[in-house]
Amino acid sequence: MIPVFPEFKPLELADRAAVEAVVHCFPPYSDFSFTNLYAWRAQVSSLHGNLAVQFADYLWESPALTFIGHHRQVETAKQLLALAKTQCHPAVLRVIPACVAHSLTKAGFSVTEDDAANDYVYSVKHLASMHEWAGHHVCHSIRQFAARHPNYTIRHAPLHAIDTDEFRALFALWAKRKRSTSPQISHEHRAFERFLRLGDSNIEAVGLYVDSRLIGFSSFELMPGDTAIVHFSKTDHAFHSGVGDILNWEEAKHLHARGVTHYNWEQDLGLQGLRQSKRKYQPCNFLRKFTVHAPSGAPE
Repeated sequence: MIPVFPEFKPLELADRAAVEAVVHCFPPYSDFSFTNLYAWRAQVSSLHGNLAVQFADYLWESPALTFIGHHRQVETAKQLLALAKTQCHPAVLRVIPACVAHSLTKAGFSVTEDDAANDYVYSVKHLASMHEWAGHHVCHSIRQFAARHPNYTIRHAPLHAIDTDEFRALFALWAKRKRSTSPQISHEHRAFERFLRLGDSNIEAVGLYVDSRLIGFSSFELMPGDTAIVHFSKTDHAFHSGVGDILNWEEAKHLHARGVTHYNWEQDLGLQGLRQSKRKYQPCNFLRKFTVHAPSGAPE
Protein backbone atom coordinates (compact mmCIF):
# COMPACT_ATOMS: atom_id res chain seq x y z
CA MET A 1 0.00 0.00 0.00
CA ILE A 2 1.26 3.47 -0.85
CA PRO A 3 1.45 5.63 2.29
CA VAL A 4 -0.15 9.04 2.67
CA PHE A 5 2.05 12.14 2.51
CA PRO A 6 4.32 13.12 4.25
CA GLU A 7 5.31 9.46 4.64
CA PHE A 8 7.20 7.88 1.73
CA LYS A 9 8.27 4.29 1.18
CA PRO A 10 10.45 2.44 -1.34
CA LEU A 11 8.37 1.09 -4.20
CA GLU A 12 7.54 -2.63 -4.04
CA LEU A 13 6.31 -4.99 -6.73
CA ALA A 14 2.94 -5.19 -4.98
CA ASP A 15 2.44 -1.45 -5.60
CA ARG A 16 2.20 -1.77 -9.39
CA ALA A 17 -1.60 -1.54 -9.62
CA ALA A 18 -1.79 1.51 -7.35
CA VAL A 19 0.90 3.34 -9.31
CA GLU A 20 -0.56 2.51 -12.70
CA ALA A 21 -4.05 3.61 -11.63
CA VAL A 22 -2.58 7.13 -11.53
CA VAL A 23 0.06 7.18 -14.26
CA HIS A 24 -1.95 5.39 -16.95
CA CYS A 25 -4.26 8.42 -17.05
CA PHE A 26 -1.36 10.32 -18.65
CA PRO A 27 0.82 9.82 -21.71
CA PRO A 28 3.59 7.26 -21.06
CA TYR A 29 6.19 9.48 -19.41
CA SER A 30 9.25 7.32 -18.82
CA ASP A 31 9.98 8.68 -15.33
CA PHE A 32 6.58 7.60 -14.02
CA SER A 33 6.32 4.10 -15.46
CA PHE A 34 6.21 1.56 -12.67
CA THR A 35 9.20 -0.24 -14.18
CA ASN A 36 11.33 2.89 -14.15
CA LEU A 37 10.28 3.88 -10.63
CA TYR A 38 11.02 0.39 -9.32
CA ALA A 39 14.34 -0.04 -11.11
CA TRP A 40 15.69 3.32 -9.98
CA ARG A 41 14.49 2.70 -6.41
CA ALA A 42 12.09 5.61 -6.13
CA GLN A 43 10.09 6.23 -2.98
CA VAL A 44 6.41 7.10 -3.30
CA SER A 45 3.61 8.73 -1.40
CA SER A 46 -0.05 9.54 -2.03
CA LEU A 47 -0.78 13.27 -1.87
CA HIS A 48 -4.37 14.39 -2.59
CA GLY A 49 -4.74 11.32 -4.78
CA ASN A 50 -1.63 12.19 -6.78
CA LEU A 51 1.55 10.13 -6.89
CA ALA A 52 4.39 11.99 -5.19
CA VAL A 53 7.87 10.64 -5.88
CA GLN A 54 11.25 10.99 -4.21
CA PHE A 55 14.04 9.87 -6.53
CA ALA A 56 17.76 10.21 -7.10
CA ASP A 57 18.92 12.18 -10.12
CA TYR A 58 19.86 9.75 -12.90
CA LEU A 59 23.35 11.22 -13.33
CA TRP A 60 24.44 12.60 -9.99
CA GLU A 61 22.16 10.76 -7.55
CA SER A 62 21.17 14.01 -5.87
CA PRO A 63 17.71 13.94 -4.20
CA ALA A 64 14.76 15.19 -6.21
CA LEU A 65 10.97 15.43 -5.90
CA THR A 66 8.19 15.25 -8.47
CA PHE A 67 4.54 14.29 -8.81
CA ILE A 68 1.90 13.26 -11.32
CA GLY A 69 -1.86 13.43 -11.02
CA HIS A 70 -4.97 15.50 -11.75
CA HIS A 71 -6.06 16.40 -8.22
CA ARG A 72 -5.39 19.65 -6.31
CA GLN A 73 -2.23 20.20 -8.28
CA VAL A 74 -1.46 23.64 -6.87
CA GLU A 75 -1.74 22.51 -3.27
CA THR A 76 0.28 19.39 -4.05
CA ALA A 77 3.06 21.46 -5.61
CA LYS A 78 3.19 23.82 -2.64
CA GLN A 79 3.48 20.97 -0.15
CA LEU A 80 6.20 19.24 -2.14
CA LEU A 81 8.13 22.48 -2.63
CA ALA A 82 8.06 22.99 1.13
CA LEU A 83 9.58 19.53 1.51
CA ALA A 84 12.09 20.26 -1.25
CA LYS A 85 13.46 23.15 0.83
CA THR A 86 14.67 20.62 3.39
CA GLN A 87 15.81 17.87 1.00
CA CYS A 88 16.81 19.26 -2.39
CA HIS A 89 19.22 21.82 -3.71
CA PRO A 90 17.91 23.78 -5.43
CA ALA A 91 14.44 23.58 -3.88
CA VAL A 92 12.48 22.76 -7.02
CA LEU A 93 10.25 20.05 -8.41
CA ARG A 94 11.72 18.10 -11.31
CA VAL A 95 10.37 16.25 -14.41
CA ILE A 96 6.84 17.64 -13.97
CA PRO A 97 4.64 16.50 -16.91
CA ALA A 98 3.51 19.19 -19.33
CA CYS A 99 -0.20 19.07 -18.47
CA VAL A 100 0.56 19.46 -14.75
CA ALA A 101 3.07 22.22 -15.46
CA HIS A 102 0.45 24.09 -17.47
CA SER A 103 -1.87 24.26 -14.45
CA LEU A 104 0.96 25.41 -12.21
CA THR A 105 1.98 28.12 -14.69
CA LYS A 106 -1.56 29.53 -14.57
CA ALA A 107 -1.34 29.53 -10.76
CA GLY A 108 1.76 31.71 -10.80
CA PHE A 109 4.52 29.16 -10.27
CA SER A 110 7.82 29.68 -12.06
CA VAL A 111 7.95 26.89 -14.65
CA THR A 112 10.80 26.20 -17.08
CA GLU A 113 11.10 23.44 -19.65
CA ASP A 114 13.90 20.94 -19.06
CA ASP A 115 15.13 19.91 -22.52
CA ALA A 116 17.42 17.27 -21.04
CA ALA A 117 14.44 15.54 -19.42
CA ASN A 118 12.06 15.49 -22.40
CA ASP A 119 11.19 11.99 -23.62
CA TYR A 120 11.85 11.13 -27.27
CA VAL A 121 8.83 9.61 -29.04
CA TYR A 122 9.22 7.76 -32.35
CA SER A 123 6.92 6.39 -35.01
CA VAL A 124 7.55 2.65 -34.99
CA LYS A 125 6.54 2.37 -38.64
CA HIS A 126 9.05 5.04 -39.58
CA LEU A 127 11.89 3.32 -37.71
CA ALA A 128 10.97 -0.04 -39.20
CA SER A 129 11.71 1.48 -42.63
CA MET A 130 15.17 2.82 -41.73
CA HIS A 131 16.72 0.55 -44.36
CA GLU A 132 14.88 2.69 -46.94
CA TRP A 133 15.99 6.11 -45.66
CA ALA A 134 17.77 7.07 -48.85
CA GLY A 135 20.80 9.25 -48.25
CA HIS A 136 20.70 8.81 -44.48
CA HIS A 137 23.77 7.26 -42.90
CA VAL A 138 21.71 4.79 -40.81
CA CYS A 139 20.47 3.21 -44.03
CA HIS A 140 24.06 2.73 -45.17
CA SER A 141 25.03 1.45 -41.71
CA ILE A 142 22.29 -1.19 -41.68
CA ARG A 143 23.19 -2.45 -45.14
CA GLN A 144 26.89 -2.50 -44.35
CA PHE A 145 26.36 -4.49 -41.14
CA ALA A 146 24.02 -6.97 -42.86
CA ALA A 147 26.52 -7.46 -45.71
CA ARG A 148 29.40 -8.06 -43.32
CA HIS A 149 27.42 -10.29 -40.94
CA PRO A 150 24.68 -11.91 -43.04
CA ASN A 151 24.09 -14.63 -40.45
CA TYR A 152 23.34 -12.30 -37.53
CA THR A 153 20.35 -13.36 -35.49
CA ILE A 154 17.74 -11.63 -33.36
CA ARG A 155 16.21 -13.28 -30.32
CA HIS A 156 13.08 -12.03 -28.56
CA ALA A 157 12.11 -13.21 -25.09
CA PRO A 158 10.15 -12.06 -22.06
CA LEU A 159 12.47 -10.55 -19.47
CA HIS A 160 12.17 -13.48 -17.10
CA ALA A 161 13.38 -15.91 -19.81
CA ILE A 162 16.61 -14.19 -20.93
CA ASP A 163 20.13 -15.35 -20.09
CA THR A 164 20.83 -12.67 -17.49
CA ASP A 165 24.53 -13.55 -17.31
CA GLU A 166 25.18 -12.63 -20.95
CA PHE A 167 23.14 -9.43 -20.58
CA ARG A 168 25.13 -8.52 -17.47
CA ALA A 169 28.38 -9.26 -19.29
CA LEU A 170 27.49 -6.90 -22.14
CA PHE A 171 26.43 -4.20 -19.68
CA ALA A 172 29.80 -4.60 -17.91
CA LEU A 173 31.66 -4.34 -21.21
CA TRP A 174 29.74 -1.18 -22.12
CA ALA A 175 30.42 0.28 -18.66
CA LYS A 176 34.15 -0.47 -18.89
CA ARG A 177 34.39 1.43 -22.15
CA LYS A 178 32.21 4.35 -21.03
CA ARG A 179 33.38 4.79 -17.43
CA SER A 180 35.53 7.84 -18.12
CA THR A 181 32.72 9.76 -19.85
CA SER A 182 29.49 8.60 -18.16
CA PRO A 183 28.96 9.71 -14.56
CA GLN A 184 25.85 7.59 -14.11
CA ILE A 185 27.50 4.16 -14.53
CA SER A 186 27.21 2.82 -10.96
CA HIS A 187 23.74 4.27 -10.42
CA GLU A 188 22.53 2.81 -13.70
CA HIS A 189 24.10 -0.56 -12.92
CA ARG A 190 22.12 -0.84 -9.67
CA ALA A 191 18.95 0.11 -11.54
CA PHE A 192 19.70 -2.49 -14.22
CA GLU A 193 20.09 -5.22 -11.60
CA ARG A 194 16.71 -4.36 -10.09
CA PHE A 195 15.21 -4.23 -13.58
CA LEU A 196 16.39 -7.79 -14.25
CA ARG A 197 14.41 -8.97 -11.23
CA LEU A 198 11.11 -7.73 -12.64
CA GLY A 199 8.90 -10.56 -13.85
CA ASP A 200 6.21 -8.62 -15.69
CA SER A 201 5.11 -10.37 -18.88
CA ASN A 202 4.74 -6.96 -20.58
CA ILE A 203 8.51 -6.45 -20.44
CA GLU A 204 10.51 -8.08 -23.24
CA ALA A 205 14.09 -8.12 -24.42
CA VAL A 206 15.64 -8.08 -27.90
CA GLY A 207 19.11 -9.55 -28.34
CA LEU A 208 21.40 -9.11 -31.35
CA TYR A 209 23.83 -12.00 -31.89
CA VAL A 210 26.70 -12.74 -34.24
CA ASP A 211 28.12 -16.27 -34.05
CA SER A 212 26.19 -16.84 -30.80
CA ARG A 213 27.81 -13.77 -29.22
CA LEU A 214 25.52 -11.10 -27.77
CA ILE A 215 26.62 -7.75 -29.18
CA GLY A 216 23.56 -5.67 -28.43
CA PHE A 217 20.36 -5.77 -26.42
CA SER A 218 17.35 -3.61 -25.84
CA SER A 219 14.29 -3.98 -23.64
CA PHE A 220 10.81 -2.59 -23.95
CA GLU A 221 7.58 -2.50 -21.99
CA LEU A 222 4.21 -2.66 -23.70
CA MET A 223 1.96 0.15 -22.50
CA PRO A 224 -1.73 0.97 -22.99
CA GLY A 225 -2.67 2.58 -26.30
CA ASP A 226 -0.40 0.69 -28.72
CA THR A 227 2.73 2.27 -27.29
CA ALA A 228 5.93 1.00 -25.69
CA ILE A 229 8.70 2.40 -23.53
CA VAL A 230 12.25 1.35 -24.31
CA HIS A 231 14.18 0.89 -21.09
CA PHE A 232 17.74 -0.42 -20.91
CA SER A 233 19.64 -0.74 -24.19
CA LYS A 234 23.38 -1.47 -24.58
CA THR A 235 25.64 -2.38 -27.49
CA ASP A 236 29.23 -3.35 -28.20
CA HIS A 237 30.09 -0.52 -30.58
CA ALA A 238 33.67 -1.78 -30.88
CA PHE A 239 32.32 -4.81 -32.74
CA HIS A 240 30.84 -2.64 -35.50
CA SER A 241 29.72 0.98 -35.62
CA GLY A 242 26.34 -0.10 -36.96
CA VAL A 243 25.37 -2.32 -34.03
CA GLY A 244 23.00 0.27 -32.56
CA ASP A 245 21.37 0.97 -35.93
CA ILE A 246 20.71 -2.67 -36.74
CA LEU A 247 19.41 -3.35 -33.21
CA ASN A 248 17.02 -0.39 -33.24
CA TRP A 249 15.81 -1.30 -36.73
CA GLU A 250 15.14 -4.91 -35.76
CA GLU A 251 13.39 -3.87 -32.56
CA ALA A 252 11.18 -1.46 -34.50
CA LYS A 253 10.26 -4.16 -37.03
CA HIS A 254 9.31 -6.48 -34.19
CA LEU A 255 7.19 -3.83 -32.49
CA HIS A 256 5.53 -2.87 -35.77
CA ALA A 257 4.55 -6.49 -36.36
CA ARG A 258 3.06 -6.52 -32.85
CA GLY A 259 0.83 -3.53 -33.64
CA VAL A 260 2.80 -0.99 -31.60
CA THR A 261 2.58 2.44 -33.24
CA HIS A 262 4.91 4.58 -31.11
CA TYR A 263 7.63 4.13 -28.60
CA ASN A 264 9.21 6.31 -25.98
CA TRP A 265 13.01 6.11 -25.83
CA GLU A 266 13.32 8.16 -22.65
CA GLN A 267 15.38 11.34 -22.24
CA ASP A 268 18.93 12.26 -23.23
CA LEU A 269 19.95 13.65 -19.80
CA GLY A 270 21.70 16.53 -21.52
CA LEU A 271 24.52 14.21 -22.63
CA GLN A 272 25.63 15.38 -26.06
CA GLY A 273 26.48 11.94 -27.43
CA LEU A 274 23.17 10.48 -26.29
CA ARG A 275 21.31 13.47 -27.73
CA GLN A 276 22.95 13.08 -31.12
CA SER A 277 22.22 9.35 -31.13
CA LYS A 278 18.55 9.81 -30.33
CA ARG A 279 17.97 12.68 -32.72
CA LYS A 280 19.44 10.87 -35.71
CA TYR A 281 16.47 8.47 -35.56
CA GLN A 282 14.09 11.37 -36.24
CA PRO A 283 11.66 11.54 -33.28
CA CYS A 284 8.12 12.50 -34.21
CA ASN A 285 7.29 14.05 -30.85
CA PHE A 286 8.55 14.79 -27.34
CA LEU A 287 6.87 14.28 -23.99
CA ARG A 288 7.87 17.52 -22.37
CA LYS A 289 8.80 17.91 -18.73
CA PHE A 290 9.37 20.95 -16.58
CA THR A 291 11.15 22.25 -13.51
CA VAL A 292 8.88 24.09 -11.07
CA HIS A 293 9.91 26.79 -8.60
CA ALA A 294 7.75 28.40 -5.96
CA PRO A 295 5.47 31.24 -7.16
CA SER A 296 7.14 34.60 -7.45
CA GLY A 297 7.04 36.44 -4.14
CA ALA A 298 6.27 33.29 -2.12
CA PRO A 299 7.98 33.20 1.30
CA GLU A 300 11.18 31.16 1.55
